[in-house]
Amino acid sequence: MIQLLLRTLLLERQPRSAVPPAYRQTLLELPLRLLQQGGGDGPLLELLPQLQQALQADSACLLLPQRTGPGWRALGEMSACVDCPEHAGELPMPGVVQLCRGCLEQGRFRALCGLQQEEGRSALLLVSFNCRPGIGQRNQLRDIARRLGEVLQAFAEERRLRRRELSAERGVLARELHDSVAQQLGYLQIRSARLHSVLSDPIQAEVMLDDLRDTLRGVHRQVRELISSSRLTMDGRTLRQALEASVEEFARSSRCVFSLDNRLPGNCLPVDSELQVLQIVREALANVVRHSHARQVHIRLWPTASGWEVEVCDDGIGLPGDLPDSGHFGLSIMRERAAAIDAELSVEALQNRSGTRVHLRWSRP
Repeated sequence: MIQLLLRTLLLERQPRSAVPPAYRQTLLELPLRLLQQGGGDGPLLELLPQLQQALQADSACLLLPQRTGPGWRALGEMSACVDCPEHAGELPMPGVVQLCRGCLEQGRFRALCGLQQEEGRSALLLVSFNCRPGIGQRNQLRDIARRLGEVLQAFAEERRLRRRELSAERGVLARELHDSVAQQLGYLQIRSARLHSVLSDPIQAEVMLDDLRDTLRGVHRQVRELISSSRLTMDGRTLRQALEASVEEFARSSRCVFSLDNRLPGNCLPVDSELQVLQIVREALANVVRHSHARQVHIRLWPTASGWEVEVCDDGIGLPGDLPDSGHFGLSIMRERAAAIDAELSVEALQNRSGTRVHLRWSRP
């Protein structure tokens, strides 16, 4: 998605011959490379010589806001950035190119370009020439500054989205830990405190020890499932491949017979939706294996006229009368995942309360 956006930003209204191929390709790849390197400056440092060559300039430098706190960090030739006090003063507006007056008084020709970067904070592209830049150079510099600002903004927006997604995932994991592992650990603490009082009665002690062992096995299983869920990614697989692998995984660890009917065309879902669908299906299957005592489990995915639908049905014991929103059933987690892709999630008992149906439905954007 972000690569498609950047191609549109960089190539529209611009003849292909007007931008050197190396410079264009570097800009297209810049946000992804910045994300891969954790926001490191390496990709920007590689871009500056290409900008310098495209503009026929002596040097190019970037002044970026410090990641934390006030001040600047300079990328490129340091001397071109720090030997004029006006460079750190009032910056040009984003997209505006102006010659530094302080440098002009000293017979140097340095152009300052404002770049809109992140959350209202501006950056500065500083380019030095051996003579006063012509109109063509200034127009090209203005165009480069605009496009570089768009790239930096796209990267900043992608980084903000990833921070929000990470925060949401951590919140889900924290709630799941509270609703499952923490509650059972509290139960174990209470039972272990009472164990001492029944040590004199071997029968009661054995019953309590069996109960503790069963609870510990359940906690161990849930911790492993949480670890597996937090590490779950598409890992280069298609949704079809990931679903088939998940069904095989649950089939090996249970006595249920699973059937998968996936009629969704390949690549019909956005990448972020594919992962959420996979997580919801896995959570539904985990609930079936843990709670339903089912023999048959059916997973279906199919397209509709307006979008897509997914359902997981089993022939187990059905839902309790007072179905909780959280706890071992993980309903709140599935609802949050559905909301993340603007989908509707319903969990309902089948006829005569024999079996459960988890149904996910959402429309094409």
